[in-house]
Amino acid sequence: DTDFRGANLVGASFFDATVDGSDFEGADMSLCNVEMAQFKRANLKNAVVREMYVSGATIFEGVKDIEGSDWSDTELRRDQKKYLCEHPTAKGTNPTTGVDTRESLMCLD
Repeated sequence: DTDFRGANLVGASFFDATVDGSDFEGADMSLCNVEMAQFKRANLKNAVVREMYVSGATIFEGVKDIEGSDWSDTELRRDQKKYLCEHPTAKGTNPTTGVDTRESLMCLD
Protein backbone atom coordinates (compact mmCIF):
# COMPACT_ATOMS: atom_id res chain seq x y z
CA ASP A 1 0.00 0.00 0.00
CA THR A 2 2.78 2.41 -0.92
CA ASP A 3 2.38 5.55 -3.05
CA PHE A 4 4.77 5.53 -6.03
CA ARG A 5 2.59 7.78 -8.24
CA GLY A 6 4.69 9.54 -10.88
CA ALA A 7 7.94 8.23 -9.41
CA ASN A 8 11.09 7.60 -11.43
CA LEU A 9 11.74 3.96 -10.56
CA VAL A 10 13.95 3.12 -13.55
CA GLY A 11 16.11 0.11 -12.67
CA ALA A 12 14.67 -0.24 -9.16
CA SER A 13 14.44 -3.67 -7.57
CA PHE A 14 11.18 -5.07 -6.28
CA PHE A 15 12.67 -8.58 -6.08
CA ASP A 16 10.37 -10.87 -4.07
CA ALA A 17 8.34 -7.83 -2.98
CA THR A 18 4.70 -7.78 -2.04
CA VAL A 19 3.43 -4.50 -3.48
CA ASP A 20 -0.23 -5.35 -2.98
CA GLY A 21 -2.38 -2.23 -3.08
CA SER A 22 0.51 0.04 -4.09
CA ASP A 23 -0.10 2.92 -6.47
CA PHE A 24 2.29 3.12 -9.44
CA GLU A 25 0.08 5.41 -11.54
CA GLY A 26 2.23 7.32 -14.03
CA ALA A 27 5.46 5.86 -12.61
CA ASP A 28 8.39 4.91 -14.85
CA MET A 29 9.25 1.31 -13.95
CA SER A 30 11.43 0.67 -17.00
CA LEU A 31 14.13 -1.95 -16.39
CA CYS A 32 12.76 -2.77 -12.91
CA ASN A 33 13.45 -6.16 -11.41
CA VAL A 34 10.06 -7.52 -10.34
CA GLU A 35 11.16 -11.15 -10.13
CA MET A 36 8.90 -13.08 -7.73
CA ALA A 37 6.87 -9.92 -6.86
CA GLN A 38 3.11 -9.88 -6.49
CA PHE A 39 0.86 -7.01 -7.57
CA LYS A 40 -2.60 -7.73 -6.11
CA ARG A 41 -4.74 -4.56 -6.04
CA ALA A 42 -1.77 -2.55 -7.42
CA ASN A 43 -2.55 0.39 -9.69
CA LEU A 44 -0.38 0.42 -12.84
CA LYS A 45 -2.51 2.96 -14.73
CA ASN A 46 -0.38 4.99 -17.20
CA ALA A 47 2.78 3.35 -15.84
CA VAL A 48 5.77 2.74 -18.10
CA VAL A 49 6.72 -0.88 -17.42
CA ARG A 50 9.09 -1.37 -20.37
CA GLU A 51 11.80 -4.01 -20.33
CA MET A 52 10.97 -5.10 -16.79
CA TYR A 53 12.67 -8.24 -15.54
CA VAL A 54 9.81 -10.63 -14.79
CA SER A 55 10.38 -14.19 -13.60
CA GLY A 56 8.10 -17.19 -13.77
CA ALA A 57 7.07 -16.51 -10.19
CA THR A 58 5.93 -12.89 -10.72
CA ILE A 59 2.19 -12.59 -10.08
CA PHE A 60 -0.03 -9.96 -11.71
CA GLU A 61 -3.34 -11.69 -10.82
CA GLY A 62 -5.54 -9.28 -8.93
CA VAL A 63 -3.87 -6.13 -10.30
CA LYS A 64 -6.32 -3.24 -10.03
CA ASP A 65 -5.70 -1.17 -13.17
CA ILE A 66 -3.38 -1.37 -16.22
CA GLU A 67 -5.11 1.18 -18.46
CA GLY A 68 -2.59 3.21 -20.45
CA SER A 69 0.39 1.16 -19.26
CA ASP A 70 3.26 0.44 -21.68
CA TRP A 71 4.61 -3.14 -21.45
CA SER A 72 6.96 -2.92 -24.46
CA ASP A 73 9.78 -5.50 -24.40
CA THR A 74 8.67 -6.97 -21.06
CA GLU A 75 8.74 -10.77 -21.38
CA LEU A 76 5.71 -12.21 -19.63
CA ARG A 77 4.84 -15.81 -18.82
CA ARG A 78 2.04 -17.00 -21.14
CA ASP A 79 -0.60 -17.25 -18.39
CA GLN A 80 0.27 -13.80 -17.03
CA LYS A 81 0.09 -12.26 -20.51
CA LYS A 82 -3.30 -13.93 -21.06
CA TYR A 83 -4.54 -12.63 -17.71
CA LEU A 84 -3.40 -9.07 -18.46
CA CYS A 85 -4.83 -9.11 -21.99
CA GLU A 86 -8.20 -10.23 -20.59
CA HIS A 87 -8.16 -7.64 -17.80
CA PRO A 88 -11.06 -5.17 -18.17
CA THR A 89 -8.65 -2.20 -17.96
CA ALA A 90 -6.32 -3.51 -20.72
CA LYS A 91 -6.95 -0.51 -22.97
CA GLY A 92 -5.77 2.99 -23.68
CA THR A 93 -2.54 4.64 -24.70
CA ASN A 94 0.34 5.55 -22.44
CA PRO A 95 0.47 9.36 -22.15
CA THR A 96 4.28 9.41 -21.86
CA THR A 97 5.32 6.97 -24.60
CA GLY A 98 2.25 7.09 -26.88
CA VAL A 99 2.18 3.28 -26.97
CA ASP A 100 -1.12 1.37 -26.91
CA THR A 101 -1.47 -0.90 -23.87
CA ARG A 102 -2.87 -3.93 -25.74
CA GLU A 103 -0.27 -3.55 -28.48
CA SER A 104 2.58 -3.42 -25.96
CA LEU A 105 1.23 -6.59 -24.31
CA MET A 106 1.02 -8.19 -27.77
CA CYS A 107 -2.60 -9.21 -27.20
CA LEU A 108 -4.03 -11.27 -30.06
CA ASP A 109 -6.83 -8.89 -31.03
